[in-house]
Amino acid sequence: MDWNNEPGFDRTTEKYLPLDLTAWLKKHGIESEGRKQGANDQPSADSEELDATEANILAWVHRRARVCRDNVGGHLSDLERELAVMDNDQQLVTLGQRVDEMERQAKLAIERKVGEGRPVLVTLAQAIREDSDDFRAFRLSHGLTRQPDYSHRNAALPFILICFAVEVVLNAALLMEVNAFGLIGSTAQMGLISAVNVLICGLAMGALLRQSNLRPVPRKVTAWLGIVALLALVGMFNLAVGHFRDSMQAVVNNPSADIAALGNDVLVRFAASPAGLESFQSYLLALLGFLFFCVASWKWLQRDDPHPDYGRRHRQLEKRKNDYVARYNEVQESLRQTFAEHESQLADVREQLEIKLSKWRDICVRGRNLVTQFPVQMGQYANDLEFLMSAYRTANRAARSGPPPRHFGAKPEIETGILDAAPAFSPPAETNLTDVMQSVHDAIKNVQGVYGDSARRYPTLDDLMAGTTE
Repeated sequence: MDWNNEPGFDRTTEKYLPLDLTAWLKKHGIESEGRKQGANDQPSADSEELDATEANILAWVHRRARVCRDNVGGHLSDLERELAVMDNDQQLVTLGQRVDEMERQAKLAIERKVGEGRPVLVTLAQAIREDSDDFRAFRLSHGLTRQPDYSHRNAALPFILICFAVEVVLNAALLMEVNAFGLIGSTAQMGLISAVNVLICGLAMGALLRQSNLRPVPRKVTAWLGIVALLALVGMFNLAVGHFRDSMQAVVNNPSADIAALGNDVLVRFAASPAGLESFQSYLLALLGFLFFCVASWKWLQRDDPHPDYGRRHRQLEKRKNDYVARYNEVQESLRQTFAEHESQLADVREQLEIKLSKWRDICVRGRNLVTQFPVQMGQYANDLEFLMSAYRTANRAARSGPPPRHFGAKPEIETGILDAAPAFSPPAETNLTDVMQSVHDAIKNVQGVYGDSARRYPTLDDLMAGTTE
């Protein structure tokens, strides 16, 4: 009989393959052969040897067991060789040297980045210290214990411009009925007059009001004298505007009147009686101009802190702080990116080693599992031999007319050498891999430490301000 070998081990799946005993018996006609031989009372009752079929069954099971053992042993040897390649000392030494080099490069890059960022921060920090010292000295010299207040600064200028526009419209409405050019002409004239009241004189009054808050008495007295003088000037100017309306009203219906002589007429009227206006509209025109001047002066004062130069100095110091914070964030981000780039490179090496170490351990587990399962799986061959031989002998007995030979009652045995201890599996220790892995962990930890120390070399704004108050 020429029976093909049924593999007992699959190297691809690393699984022991059980034999389908019933199918194998049917495929090779073992029971049919047993009945055929039994019908002829073969083997003879006095035979002490296995007949051909029995011998073939025994030989085939032995051969299948040996092939399985050889295949398992060969596969374990392949696993050991694969581990030996992974544990190549020279490759791991080279990798360890590469990790050391990457660590040094990371430290140098971080140090270089710190050096690039420090000069600008040092310059800004010095400016903050100087401005902070100057601001503190300014507050002490002027007895200021409160924080600057220019909370209305942003809203003040739009309000002033609205006042200017409203005054132009209202005054133009009062002036257009006496203006030969109507609303357009009066609007142009009142635009100039409103500019004097709201923009020029209002700005000047706001500055004088701010100067009146100074501590030195001479400057305070000078400011108040300027305030009184400016109030008088603005009052006279708006009375003159009222006289101007009266002069225009006097000539509006006189085609022969000399428009160029209006200025002289205004001066004559003002000199004769400064407050003697001829109409309610002229008084209202003068009053509106003065009131808008007062409101604009108040808003010009709110454009900054009531104390002169206090708000400007505070804004300058805050701008220095904001510039420092912005630059500080930039250099910190640049430093972080440099660190992250080099940390990522080391992390890539660590990931490669983790994959390699995981594969190493997986191979070791698979090899040890094969060794552990080997005695149990090989023990199945004795059961297979007994089952196959019993099937043949049972069929033979049933077909015999006489007694079977005595060896039919003997249990067939597998050669002991086949079922000896499992093939050896001795993987090398993973010490080399774990050593390199530890070196990568240490390198990442060291680079992280250098980054943390380097980041702290940039003083924060709080550190700077704490230093300026000591």
